[in-house]
Amino acid sequence: MIEHIVIVGFGCVGQAVLPLLERAWPRAAITVVDRVLDHARQALITRHRLHAIHAAITAANFEATLAPLLGPGAFLLNLAPSVCSRDLIALAQAHGAFYVDAGIEPWNYEADAQASHLSNYALRHEMLAFARGRETQPTALVAHGANPGLVSVLVKAALMALAGKAGMHPPEPRDRAGWAALARALDIRVVQVAEYDSQQAPGYPRDGEFANTWSAEGFITECLQDAELGWGSHEPALPPDGYRHGYGSGAAIALERPGHRTRVRSWSPVHGPFDAYLITHNESISIAEYLTDTRAGQPLYRPTVYYAYRPTAATQASMQWLDDRAAPRVRGERILRDEIQCGEDELGVLLMSGRHGAVWHGSRLSVQRARALAPYNTATSLQVASSLAAGMQWMLANPSRGVVESDALDFGPVLADAAHWWAPLSVAFTDWLPRPGATSLAFTDFLLDGAKVRPDAALLPLAC
Repeated sequence: MIEHIVIVGFGCVGQAVLPLLERAWPRAAITVVDRVLDHARQALITRHRLHAIHAAITAANFEATLAPLLGPGAFLLNLAPSVCSRDLIALAQAHGAFYVDAGIEPWNYEADAQASHLSNYALRHEMLAFARGRETQPTALVAHGANPGLVSVLVKAALMALAGKAGMHPPEPRDRAGWAALARALDIRVVQVAEYDSQQAPGYPRDGEFANTWSAEGFITECLQDAELGWGSHEPALPPDGYRHGYGSGAAIALERPGHRTRVRSWSPVHGPFDAYLITHNESISIAEYLTDTRAGQPLYRPTVYYAYRPTAATQASMQWLDDRAAPRVRGERILRDEIQCGEDELGVLLMSGRHGAVWHGSRLSVQRARALAPYNTATSLQVASSLAAGMQWMLANPSRGVVESDALDFGPVLADAAHWWAPLSVAFTDWLPRPGATSLAFTDFLLDGAKVRPDAALLPLAC
């Protein structure tokens, strides 16, 4: 039973998840905490009879501000950038409360001169170390938005779908080793989290403005970080600018260039082949490690995993204000919501086998359907918000699991809880290859040279 929900960060996702929380737990009190409570947010607070705390959560005040709100029956949702996940988990668990976030956050992305120390690989490595010894404490679900998050659930569903098409019809694996063995048996070499966001907001961005369908601040940070990807056992060699980490599981590598300067080929059922940006994400590492097979007597197996993102035309135009490692020309930020006129966010997972072709499993949620299902939403935000709500339902059924990643969730119940919001969900099989004859599916077959998306396809608006 949820009695109190505390939302840290009442921005795009915080507002989007509000109607879903009220529908699922109508008797729960809701408190929102944010450094900005402008007129629009105050109107929502009044309309929904929320309790609000106007404060920036920092390392100095988080305990004094949040501890009085927490206890058994409470949920702490950390949806703010640069609010440390580990510190908030420790606080929540100390008071018997649940915790969930959409991404692992540090206190300050600019606090360390070495970008690798604040990479997703490093943040996840530190989270896993923190989690040891907490296995029976109140459940804290980390990095469980749409991606990272529900895409890890979709990977399991896609594996079962491809196994059925291949005539294998295996029983559903019961643990991590079983899922890794199934991926190996299917010869899965590449897992792309493939997203093509065609939502349109004509007239944006304005000069110096960074427009996005979710946190502009968060996406700018991801764009400027090194591109990261889970590194498969089938890969013949590191890319010329690739490097390994000298600690941890070794499941991932990074490239010595930012994500917004790294492009790859991808595929989706609606758009077919398309160019995308390889943006660093937690799921690139967690999925790769989850599907690593290290059984005795066999060579190591692991697929290559990465996020291939084609953002809206407005966001792509905004990316012109980014330098390689800084954003000095960005003078303002805008979250696109009411400005969007049409389009959909096609988000799924593309699993490519060396023997059985490929399968794409995902969502084609339109902005019109998202608005009809829940106010304050776009297709992008509703995919994230519904993943959070589905994760919270799973946590209530699994209340003492310590710190948990999305990859460990039971995919059937979680996908069932989210399916209504993500619909239409579809499974599509394809023989697409990144280039003719690229049957080895090496990463360099997908990697594109140059920094810009082809102008004939990048910014031309589609008809609404």
